[in-house]
Amino acid sequence: MKMDILKNTIKEIENQGINATLSNVVITRFGPWTLSYVRYDDGELGCGCANNEAERWGIPEDASFMKDLLNLNAYDVIDKLDSLENSAFINSLRTSITSALSYRLMNDGNELKKEGYDAEAYYAPTTALLDPTRFVKTRDKVAIVGFPSWAIHLYAEVANEVRVTELMDLKQLSVIDFDADEDSNVKIFPADKNKEVLSKADVVYLTGDTVVNGTINELLEYSKNARLRIIYGPSSAFYPKVLFERGVDVSLPIIFPNTPEFKRRFALSRGYWYFMRDVKQMLIKRRG
Repeated sequence: MKMDILKNTIKEIENQGINATLSNVVITRFGPWTLSYVRYDDGELGCGCANNEAERWGIPEDASFMKDLLNLNAYDVIDKLDSLENSAFINSLRTSITSALSYRLMNDGNELKKEGYDAEAYYAPTTALLDPTRFVKTRDKVAIVGFPSWAIHLYAEVANEVRVTELMDLKQLSVIDFDADEDSNVKIFPADKNKEVLSKADVVYLTGDTVVNGTINELLEYSKNARLRIIYGPSSAFYPKVLFERGVDVSLPIIFPNTPEFKRRFALSRGYWYFMRDVKQMLIKRRG
């Protein structure tokens, strides 16, 4: 799995003078998420999350090796993770720690604005960032990598055609409706059709999980002719400079609060963070 976007992002964050130690990691299988915390030099906490794909690949039965990495410099921890065997779980740790280090730059959007980005923040639950009319025209062909159950109906109502590619067994996304009387403009394809689907799209949405599973570079190549390429979700909540350099036009990350109360609720729900208080949805794009 190529993780060069994360490696280059880490360099950018380090160049910003940000330094921190790894404070804690919360791992859930039901979610399935990896939530990492770092403590900056001034004592403030940063947090970041990434999908660990436990439902597909599992996570180690014994994750106690992470305990030995707590309270170490976060950059040293990432170097250590880079030396381990590539897996979705290890990549979720890399991604979530990168987002945790980015927290200070991302949380309120002010630092991003100083660097020339447009940034908007909304508290979830809200449909402000889900409204496809901000990006999608009625004649557009929309491609979405990763089935967005929470928003697919919105895209179906606006776009001419919506094509989704998904890694999971497509039988899990099948519907039995005895009263259906019209064909849907939403079609779902297996992930091996990514090139065919993305190359013909006007607007492409990429789940941040493509960073974790290492497919984002090839997906950006497949979608190079699209008018807009948009990345979304918690797994994309890291400093976006490198993403934009690679061709992403808009980032729609989810930013979690760094409070003990949120961590408690996250753990109690086994990672079901959806609709929790103080979760932010952001819209970030380059100015101009």
